Amino acid sequence: MAGRLRERTLQGLAATCACVTTLAAHAQVSAPPQRPGSATAASHEVYLTVSFNGDATTLISRFIETGGRLYASRKDLMDLGVSAAGLPAGAPDMDVPLDRINGLTYRYDAGQQSVDLRLPDRLRRPYDVDTRGLQPTPPASSGRGLLINYDAYAQTQGRDSLALWTEERYFSPSGVISNTGIGYLYGPQRKYVRYDSSWSRSDPTTLRTTQVGDMITSSLDWSRSIRLGGLQWRRNFALRPDLVTFPLPTLGGSAVVPSAVDVYINNVRQYSGNVPSGPFVVNSVPGITGAGTASVVTRDALGRPVQTTLPIYIDSRMLSAGLSSYSAEFGFLRRNYGLTSFDYDRSPAGSGSLRYGISDALTLEAHTEASSGVYNAGGGALVRLGSGGVINGSLAGSTGRNTGMQAGVGYQYIRPDFSLDARSTRKFGNYGDLAAADGTPVADSDDRITLAVPLGKRQTVALSFLNVAYPGVDKSHVGSVAYSYNAGYQITFNVNAYKDFGRGNTNGVFFSVSIGLGDGRSGSASVGRQNGDSTYNVGAVQTPDYGGGWGWGLQKGRNGPSDYNQGWGQYLGRYGQATATAQSYGGESSVALDLNGSVVLMDGHVEPSRQIYDGFTLVSTDGVGGVPVLSQNRVIGNTSSGGYLLVPNLNSYQHNQVGIDSLKLPPDARIESTEQDVVPQALSGVVTRFGLTRYSAASIVLHDAAGKPLPVGTRVQHVEGNSNTIVGYDGITFVDGLAPHNTLSISNDKMQCTVTFDYQRPQDGSLPTLGPYTCAAAGGGR
Repeated sequence: MAGRLRERTLQGLAATCACVTTLAAHAQVSAPPQRPGSATAASHEVYLTVSFNGDATTLISRFIETGGRLYASRKDLMDLGVSAAGLPAGAPDMDVPLDRINGLTYRYDAGQQSVDLRLPDRLRRPYDVDTRGLQPTPPASSGRGLLINYDAYAQTQGRDSLALWTEERYFSPSGVISNTGIGYLYGPQRKYVRYDSSWSRSDPTTLRTTQVGDMITSSLDWSRSIRLGGLQWRRNFALRPDLVTFPLPTLGGSAVVPSAVDVYINNVRQYSGNVPSGPFVVNSVPGITGAGTASVVTRDALGRPVQTTLPIYIDSRMLSAGLSSYSAEFGFLRRNYGLTSFDYDRSPAGSGSLRYGISDALTLEAHTEASSGVYNAGGGALVRLGSGGVINGSLAGSTGRNTGMQAGVGYQYIRPDFSLDARSTRKFGNYGDLAAADGTPVADSDDRITLAVPLGKRQTVALSFLNVAYPGVDKSHVGSVAYSYNAGYQITFNVNAYKDFGRGNTNGVFFSVSIGLGDGRSGSASVGRQNGDSTYNVGAVQTPDYGGGWGWGLQKGRNGPSDYNQGWGQYLGRYGQATATAQSYGGESSVALDLNGSVVLMDGHVEPSRQIYDGFTLVSTDGVGGVPVLSQNRVIGNTSSGGYLLVPNLNSYQHNQVGIDSLKLPPDARIESTEQDVVPQALSGVVTRFGLTRYSAASIVLHDAAGKPLPVGTRVQHVEGNSNTIVGYDGITFVDGLAPHNTLSISNDKMQCTVTFDYQRPQDGSLPTLGPYTCAAAGGGR
């Protein structure tokens, strides 16, 4: 319809105006309108409650009304949920006449100060539903301190041996300095071998980690990692555990009325919630890896279920559109790792990897390496074939001392009742990389294929074939089959068999059963034949509880011609773990003892602990000992007499709930909070303080000169504490901040007197009742 149609109806003596305006035939404004403030005297600013298609909301927005015609800024309209694609182009603060938006009509009720916007779904921004519902993680923090992990191992067999592995770690807000190594303290070696030394720093905001020192370089599925001493700069997704890096299906729909929405993945409900009327998008749908079907169920205006179903495919190896991952290293190749402490190649070397999500269906990869006489570069891609799986390919070339090519292709398809994983890599010419230059050759060919098929809900069969050839080594053509059956009651049977078709006498078959006995106990038995020799094994294990306790294990078996027996006892405590082992193998017996744990120096306090692999916290209760400390609602231990307890192995950059059991506190304890959310940086510790103080308080019984309780409401002033309170029933008042000598000034409408008394805090932490004291008119008294 050409032009514009406007209906106006005057209602009531107050000249209440209701206007219904339909769209213009053209979609955009030919020229930006003048701001109403500079147009006519009738223009004025109004704030209106907003409804959509007759459905009320709680939204209130600013509009400009000029003669019954409404304007709103582009930003305000987008904040209300109008799609930017349907608005005229312009600055965010440009006022747009509502009747110039193609597809939008409105009814303005000046008396009710409301406006009802009527617009199709294409003009509305979909309502986002995040099915994960994760709470934002607070910024990670780190204190300052020194941590020493240790593992001492002593064994008697032939020549007695004693070795001590240690990690020295200094952590601070500016990064972590770490050094690991092992000292041989008995026997002919008597030396220390350094493993890795480095400084690292991470920034969760940019997802970047910088490391200086010893490192393992980055790699892709078709390249190899090496040890390097130098500088590394990489993107580290581990700094944001809540971040989903791979593409997830986005499920959309439209609700005619405010409705409940249910999301099903493979007929299993994964999410249930509510959406307003209009279009919606369900993001971050969890549930599966591989192929499946997703269904979204809403209700129509009559309450009938409306279901939309579509196929989906999820592969965690891919990157979401626009997301990138990278790593760059430069330094010197590390040689003879674990044998010598400082053996680095003199020629500098560099390595870099890059992955980028072009779209949710295409991820590109690149990798390059360089050193003196070695130059290597290549690229690859992962392509999702709709819901038919993911194909990947790569091509790399090298020049210098090793000139050649390497090509690879692979395919992976996973679904609930079937999975296939296949890949093949070929070397052409004398292809090489930095690892080959360091003495580890590239395989001439590497073919792998695995097929897994579930049989019902309790059985699985997997078939695999491996074909690998290295220069100067006989080819391996190994086929294997694995069968697993879950019989229920924590009983599982397994059958495994393999054969190397390139070597006629290389084969084996094994039968095993494992039984869970509850409370950390389990038993297992296996029997088999490998390369013509029979084997068997029978064992039972009791693992200690995480909170601490005893564990043990027994094992007996035969491996070819040799019998072996082993038994061990283990204790896991607050300060570490001790394991004693006795064993015999082939007629030779030995005993061994292993002790491991850590020592932390932090907050001016030294605290022994179990080994600490990641973040941790040192809980302080301000000198109050014997307070139970909980981690994830589980008791870890009690604070020492100095009021400290170390809680090890928290998840870095994640929520860790640490609290204290207030029910176990003495009655005179005062506490600011009983639970805190602790988010440590990687390999770092933080101090978590629970502000515990103790009341110096008592209930005081006050009587008048006749021996009767003072009246309720009588005013009481504690002179030493400069605090005021009143008398309650039975002449009892509660006074805090008591001193060794105390004076109470007491008054009401009929009397004024004083009471003096002495106070000493009880050793058992109780809040005593003192008195009765007689309120004397002068000088006080008892």
